[in-house]
Amino acid sequence: MSDRNTFMETLREVEQIVRTSPGQLTREEILGYFKDSGLNEEQENMVFKYLTTPHDDTQEQAEQKENKETQLPAQKHSKALELYLEDLEKLPEYTDEELETMYEEVLNGNIELIDSVSHSMLKNVALLADEYASDKAGVEDLIQEGNMALFMRLSELCGMGAESGYDLMDEVSDAVNEAMKSYVSRISDEEASENIVVGKANLVREARKHLLEENKSEPSAAQISEYTHMPEEELNDIMGIIKDNGK
Repeated sequence: MSDRNTFMETLREVEQIVRTSPGQLTREEILGYFKDSGLNEEQENMVFKYLTTPHDDTQEQAEQKENKETQLPAQKHSKALELYLEDLEKLPEYTDEELETMYEEVLNGNIELIDSVSHSMLKNVALLADEYASDKAGVEDLIQEGNMALFMRLSELCGMGAESGYDLMDEVSDAVNEAMKSYVSRISDEEASENIVVGKANLVREARKHLLEENKSEPSAAQISEYTHMPEEELNDIMGIIKDNGK
Protein backbone atom coordinates (compact mmCIF):
# COMPACT_ATOMS: atom_id res chain seq x y z
CA MET A 1 0.00 0.00 0.00
CA SER A 2 1.17 3.53 -0.72
CA ASP A 3 1.99 6.22 1.85
CA ARG A 4 -0.57 6.22 4.66
CA ASN A 5 -1.21 9.97 4.57
CA THR A 6 -1.74 9.88 0.81
CA PHE A 7 -4.12 6.94 1.11
CA MET A 8 -6.07 8.62 3.93
CA GLU A 9 -6.45 11.79 1.89
CA THR A 10 -7.65 9.78 -1.12
CA LEU A 11 -10.06 7.81 1.04
CA ARG A 12 -11.43 11.04 2.49
CA GLU A 13 -11.92 12.60 -0.93
CA VAL A 14 -13.53 9.51 -2.46
CA GLU A 15 -15.87 9.13 0.50
CA GLN A 16 -17.11 12.66 -0.16
CA ILE A 17 -17.51 11.86 -3.87
CA VAL A 18 -19.51 8.71 -3.08
CA ARG A 19 -21.66 10.57 -0.56
CA THR A 20 -22.53 13.45 -2.90
CA SER A 21 -22.76 11.54 -6.18
CA PRO A 22 -26.26 11.77 -7.72
CA GLY A 23 -26.01 8.14 -8.79
CA GLN A 24 -24.48 5.01 -7.29
CA LEU A 25 -20.86 4.54 -8.34
CA THR A 26 -19.71 1.16 -9.58
CA ARG A 27 -16.94 -0.86 -7.95
CA GLU A 28 -14.69 -0.10 -10.93
CA GLU A 29 -15.33 3.64 -10.64
CA ILE A 30 -14.64 3.71 -6.89
CA LEU A 31 -11.50 1.60 -7.00
CA GLY A 32 -10.25 3.59 -9.99
CA TYR A 33 -9.43 6.39 -7.57
CA PHE A 34 -7.04 4.02 -5.77
CA LYS A 35 -5.25 2.63 -8.83
CA ASP A 36 -1.93 4.08 -7.67
CA SER A 37 -2.33 3.02 -4.03
CA GLY A 38 -0.96 -0.49 -4.47
CA LEU A 39 -3.90 -2.20 -2.79
CA ASN A 40 -4.10 -5.97 -2.84
CA GLU A 41 -7.39 -7.75 -3.53
CA GLU A 42 -8.40 -8.00 0.13
CA GLN A 43 -7.68 -4.31 0.71
CA GLU A 44 -9.66 -3.40 -2.40
CA ASN A 45 -12.59 -5.40 -1.05
CA MET A 46 -12.38 -3.61 2.30
CA VAL A 47 -12.09 -0.19 0.69
CA PHE A 48 -15.11 -0.87 -1.52
CA LYS A 49 -17.14 -2.23 1.39
CA TYR A 50 -16.22 0.73 3.59
CA LEU A 51 -17.15 3.31 0.97
CA THR A 52 -20.43 1.66 0.00
CA THR A 53 -21.64 0.91 3.53
CA PRO A 54 -23.70 3.68 5.11
CA HIS A 55 -21.86 5.24 8.06
CA ASP A 56 -23.42 7.23 10.84
CA ASP A 57 -23.11 10.97 10.36
CA THR A 58 -23.15 12.32 13.88
CA GLN A 59 -24.06 15.86 12.90
CA GLU A 60 -26.99 14.83 10.73
CA GLN A 61 -28.16 12.42 13.40
CA ALA A 62 -28.01 15.18 15.99
CA GLU A 63 -30.07 17.51 13.81
CA GLN A 64 -32.64 14.82 13.05
CA LYS A 65 -33.03 13.83 16.66
CA GLU A 66 -33.17 17.42 17.82
CA ASN A 67 -36.05 17.95 15.38
CA LYS A 68 -37.81 15.09 17.13
CA GLU A 69 -37.17 16.87 20.44
CA THR A 70 -35.10 14.03 21.80
CA GLN A 71 -33.84 15.11 25.20
CA LEU A 72 -30.80 13.78 27.05
CA PRO A 73 -29.59 14.59 30.56
CA ALA A 74 -26.84 17.22 30.72
CA GLN A 75 -23.45 15.60 30.25
CA LYS A 76 -19.89 16.79 29.90
CA HIS A 77 -19.86 15.67 26.26
CA SER A 78 -21.36 17.53 23.31
CA LYS A 79 -24.93 16.68 22.38
CA ALA A 80 -23.84 15.33 19.00
CA LEU A 81 -21.40 12.99 20.72
CA GLU A 82 -24.00 11.87 23.25
CA LEU A 83 -26.39 10.94 20.45
CA TYR A 84 -23.65 9.11 18.58
CA LEU A 85 -22.61 7.17 21.70
CA GLU A 86 -26.25 6.34 22.28
CA ASP A 87 -26.40 4.70 18.86
CA LEU A 88 -23.14 2.85 19.48
CA GLU A 89 -24.72 1.22 22.52
CA LYS A 90 -26.82 -0.83 20.08
CA LEU A 91 -23.72 -2.57 18.69
CA PRO A 92 -22.82 -6.03 20.00
CA GLU A 93 -20.48 -6.23 22.98
CA TYR A 94 -17.72 -8.81 23.37
CA THR A 95 -15.78 -10.22 26.27
CA ASP A 96 -12.04 -9.64 26.49
CA GLU A 97 -11.49 -13.25 25.48
CA GLU A 98 -13.72 -12.91 22.43
CA LEU A 99 -11.92 -9.74 21.37
CA GLU A 100 -8.50 -11.33 21.73
CA THR A 101 -9.64 -14.22 19.53
CA MET A 102 -11.00 -11.81 16.90
CA TYR A 103 -7.80 -9.76 16.95
CA GLU A 104 -5.78 -12.91 16.33
CA GLU A 105 -8.05 -14.02 13.50
CA VAL A 106 -7.85 -10.60 11.83
CA LEU A 107 -4.07 -10.75 12.02
CA ASN A 108 -4.31 -14.17 10.41
CA GLY A 109 -6.30 -12.74 7.52
CA ASN A 110 -9.96 -13.17 8.49
CA ILE A 111 -11.38 -10.19 6.62
CA GLU A 112 -14.94 -11.05 7.70
CA LEU A 113 -14.16 -9.96 11.27
CA ILE A 114 -12.96 -6.48 10.32
CA ASP A 115 -16.41 -4.97 10.85
CA SER A 116 -16.88 -6.62 14.25
CA VAL A 117 -13.48 -5.51 15.45
CA SER A 118 -13.91 -1.97 14.18
CA HIS A 119 -17.37 -1.70 15.76
CA SER A 120 -15.92 -2.77 19.11
CA MET A 121 -13.52 0.19 18.93
CA LEU A 122 -15.87 2.94 17.74
CA LYS A 123 -16.79 4.09 21.23
CA ASN A 124 -13.15 4.58 22.20
CA VAL A 125 -12.59 6.54 18.98
CA ALA A 126 -15.53 8.81 19.79
CA LEU A 127 -14.38 9.44 23.37
CA LEU A 128 -10.87 10.24 22.19
CA ALA A 129 -12.33 12.64 19.62
CA ASP A 130 -14.15 14.44 22.42
CA GLU A 131 -10.82 14.97 24.20
CA TYR A 132 -9.26 16.52 21.09
CA ALA A 133 -12.34 18.58 20.16
CA SER A 134 -12.16 22.37 20.24
CA ASP A 135 -13.88 25.37 18.69
CA LYS A 136 -11.81 24.78 15.55
CA ALA A 137 -11.69 20.96 15.48
CA GLY A 138 -15.24 19.65 15.72
CA VAL A 139 -15.92 16.32 17.40
CA GLU A 140 -17.79 15.03 14.33
CA ASP A 141 -14.81 15.66 12.04
CA LEU A 142 -12.43 14.11 14.56
CA ILE A 143 -14.60 11.00 14.81
CA GLN A 144 -14.55 10.73 11.02
CA GLU A 145 -10.76 11.07 10.95
CA GLY A 146 -10.42 8.50 13.71
CA ASN A 147 -12.78 6.02 12.09
CA MET A 148 -10.90 6.23 8.79
CA ALA A 149 -7.59 5.69 10.59
CA LEU A 150 -9.15 2.72 12.39
CA PHE A 151 -10.25 1.19 9.10
CA MET A 152 -6.90 1.87 7.46
CA ARG A 153 -4.79 0.31 10.19
CA LEU A 154 -7.02 -2.75 10.44
CA SER A 155 -6.73 -3.23 6.67
CA GLU A 156 -2.95 -2.99 6.94
CA LEU A 157 -2.77 -5.49 9.81
CA CYS A 158 -5.18 -8.00 8.30
CA GLY A 159 -3.12 -10.99 7.17
CA MET A 160 0.11 -9.95 8.88
CA GLY A 161 -0.03 -13.08 11.02
CA ALA A 162 -0.66 -13.60 14.72
CA GLU A 163 3.02 -14.47 15.17
CA SER A 164 4.15 -11.16 13.63
CA GLY A 165 4.45 -9.52 17.02
CA TYR A 166 1.87 -6.82 16.35
CA ASP A 167 -0.47 -5.88 19.19
CA LEU A 168 -3.58 -5.07 17.16
CA MET A 169 -5.22 -2.94 19.85
CA ASP A 170 -2.10 -0.87 20.45
CA GLU A 171 -1.44 -0.44 16.74
CA VAL A 172 -4.97 0.75 16.02
CA SER A 173 -5.05 3.06 19.05
CA ASP A 174 -1.78 4.67 17.98
CA ALA A 175 -3.06 5.14 14.41
CA VAL A 176 -6.31 6.75 15.58
CA ASN A 177 -4.49 9.00 18.02
CA GLU A 178 -2.00 10.08 15.36
CA ALA A 179 -4.79 10.79 12.86
CA MET A 180 -6.55 13.09 15.30
CA LYS A 181 -3.33 14.88 16.22
CA SER A 182 -2.62 15.38 12.52
CA TYR A 183 -6.12 16.76 11.92
CA VAL A 184 -5.84 19.22 14.83
CA SER A 185 -2.41 20.31 13.56
CA ARG A 186 -3.74 20.75 10.02
CA ILE A 187 -6.65 22.86 11.26
CA SER A 188 -4.27 24.98 13.34
CA ASP A 189 -1.95 25.47 10.37
CA GLU A 190 -4.87 26.51 8.17
CA GLU A 191 -6.05 28.98 10.80
CA ALA A 192 -2.53 30.38 11.15
CA SER A 193 -2.28 30.77 7.37
CA GLU A 194 -5.62 32.57 7.27
CA ASN A 195 -4.48 34.92 10.03
CA ILE A 196 -1.29 35.69 8.10
CA VAL A 197 -3.27 36.49 4.95
CA VAL A 198 -5.66 38.71 6.90
CA GLY A 199 -2.70 40.52 8.46
CA LYS A 200 -1.06 41.09 5.11
CA ALA A 201 -4.33 42.28 3.60
CA ASN A 202 -4.67 44.83 6.38
CA LEU A 203 -1.07 45.93 5.80
CA VAL A 204 -1.74 46.44 2.08
CA ARG A 205 -4.90 48.46 2.81
CA GLU A 206 -3.05 50.70 5.23
CA ALA A 207 -0.15 51.12 2.78
CA ARG A 208 -2.50 52.08 -0.04
CA LYS A 209 -4.33 54.55 2.22
CA HIS A 210 -1.10 56.14 3.40
CA LEU A 211 0.40 56.44 -0.09
CA LEU A 212 -2.87 57.81 -1.48
CA GLU A 213 -2.95 60.55 1.16
CA GLU A 214 0.76 61.30 0.73
CA ASN A 215 0.90 61.39 -3.09
CA LYS A 216 -2.68 62.50 -3.76
CA SER A 217 -2.95 59.75 -6.39
CA GLU A 218 -3.64 56.04 -6.55
CA PRO A 219 -0.37 54.21 -5.70
CA SER A 220 1.02 51.68 -8.13
CA ALA A 221 1.68 48.07 -7.23
CA ALA A 222 5.41 48.80 -7.28
CA GLN A 223 4.98 51.63 -4.76
CA ILE A 224 2.89 49.47 -2.42
CA SER A 225 5.39 46.64 -2.82
CA GLU A 226 8.27 48.94 -1.87
CA TYR A 227 6.36 50.38 1.08
CA THR A 228 5.32 46.97 2.50
CA HIS A 229 8.52 45.11 1.49
CA MET A 230 6.24 42.52 -0.11
CA PRO A 231 7.16 40.90 -3.46
CA GLU A 232 4.89 42.12 -6.25
CA GLU A 233 3.74 38.59 -7.07
CA GLU A 234 2.57 38.07 -3.49
CA LEU A 235 1.12 41.57 -3.41
CA ASN A 236 -0.96 40.83 -6.50
CA ASP A 237 -2.38 37.75 -4.78
CA ILE A 238 -3.30 39.77 -1.71
CA MET A 239 -4.83 42.51 -3.85
CA GLY A 240 -6.89 39.85 -5.60
CA ILE A 241 -8.21 38.60 -2.26
CA ILE A 242 -9.07 42.13 -1.18
CA LYS A 243 -10.90 42.72 -4.47
CA ASP A 244 -12.80 39.43 -4.21
CA ASN A 245 -13.93 40.38 -0.71
CA GLY A 246 -15.05 43.78 -1.97
CA LYS A 247 -12.82 45.65 0.44
